[in-house]
Formats: sequence, structure tokens, C-alpha cells
Amino acid sequence: TIKHLKFIQTITNIIVVAIENKRLYKESLQQAAFKKELELASKMQAMLIPANDAFPKNAHLHAASYYSPHSEVGGDYYDFIRLSKEEYGFCIADVSGKGMAAAILMSNFQASLRALFTDKIELPEIITRLNDSIINNAKGEKFITFFIGRYNAKKRTLHYVNAGHNPPVLYHANEAKSVYLNHGCFGLGMFDVIPKIDEAVVEIKSGDKLICYTDGLSEAEDTDQNEFGTLPIERCIAQKKSMEVILDVLKNAMRNFIKDQPVSDDISILGIEFY
Repeated sequence: TIKHLKFIQTITNIIVVAIENKRLYKESLQQAAFKKELELASKMQAMLIPANDAFPKNAHLHAASYYSPHSEVGGDYYDFIRLSKEEYGFCIADVSGKGMAAAILMSNFQASLRALFTDKIELPEIITRLNDSIINNAKGEKFITFFIGRYNAKKRTLHYVNAGHNPPVLYHANEAKSVYLNHGCFGLGMFDVIPKIDEAVVEIKSGDKLICYTDGLSEAEDTDQNEFGTLPIERCIAQKKSMEVILDVLKNAMRNFIKDQPVSDDISILGIEFY
């Protein structure tokens, strides 16, 4: 037995290594399959996010956007819908948390919103129905911050409800002044029944601009953990440039601010210029 001990130990080590290699190979196949599924999920989700060329660019308004998910899939969403000849609907939303769970809930949310948002339904009713849907689907484990607006190009009025979302910045060109659109209610999915929903109305004039964003932008941090904030948004939106250029300037300002720091959240920006 002593004579053949080294041989037995060598054979045992070879068998152990072979078993471990087989296990690692199986894991690598599973990881490759999971990565492929994530890539497919990312492509499918990208189809739900409108591209810039899908936004209206006409005599009434001009819209542009920027979208950067933290990982392959994200929990941010924005949309722009032509409701009638004179009315446009738009929104931006952010699911609490990140990753696959947030992406699945957001996909369900997008489908519900698209089915509801028409020129026949009032904004508070949309908020109520979406809240019911999220309560049923998320079971209180997640919530969604949400901003929804309806713009009437003939009356030049913007109706909106802010459901716990980062207040969009509205720039009044004639007054050279920015205001924050913060009237609304609690975030969706926080309560079984939202106690009060405030719908606000803002008068829009030619040259006014609006930037909606998710907290991935305003809460981006530099090396000293200072947040990017909203003042850079105010500075960018006041520039006499097209909305595409303004969004480029804004995202470059954010990148210069954080320098080499990794972005820790999804970032979405929706900009609109009114004519």
C-alpha cells in the first residue's frame, strides 16, 4: 500500500481536477447562455424605448432624448405619443432598484400605459389605474416614480401630474427663468389607494423648453461624492441651441463632472422645445 500511495494520490488528484473542470465547463456554458439571454432582453427592451427619429419634429414642438442603462437592462422608461391632431402625450418613469426585476416591471408598465393613454382619459384617472396595476404586479415590493404630461398645441397648455418623480425643468424663454414641475402625488405602487392627485396646468409660449430626467443624472457623483444636481440642467436648457445639442452638452457636462467614477444608475433624459 505504501509502495503505491503516490500513484493512488496522483490518480485521485487527476480525477478531482477532471471533475472540477467538468463543473467549471458546465458553469461557463450556463453563464454564456445567461449572457445571451441578457443581450436578447436588452435588445427587446431597447425596442420599447423610442428612438430620437421617432419623436415629433414639426411646427408645434421638437423632442429629443438620451438613454443609458446601468447594465444590460434597466428600469427607466420614457415615451412620446401623438394623442390627436393637436394633442401630444409624453412621460418619463423610473422603477425602484435595477436589473432584471426592474426591467420586467417596466415592460409591463409600458404596455399598461400605452393601452390607457388616449385623448379620452384624464391624467388623474391614468395615475389611478397605473397604481392599481403596479400594486397587483409588484405586491408592494417595488414602486415607480412617474411624470406624465399632455400638451395641447392649439391652446398652448401643458397639463401634468408628477407622481413622486424628479421635477422636470421648464425654461420660460421670454422671462429667462426656469421652474420645476413638482405638483402631483405619491409615487406609483407606494399605497393601495393614492389619497390625492393634483393635476397642474402650465401656459407654454414659443421658445419654452422642457427637460425631464431620472435620478441617475442628478445623483451622479464625482470622486468626492458630490452630486451633479439640477443647476447644470438649468444652465444647459437656457442655451440657444437645438434640443439635441442641449442634451449632448448636458451629458458631456455630467461625464466631465464624475470623471472616472462609474455611473451607478440608469440615466434617461427627455427634452422638448415648444414653437
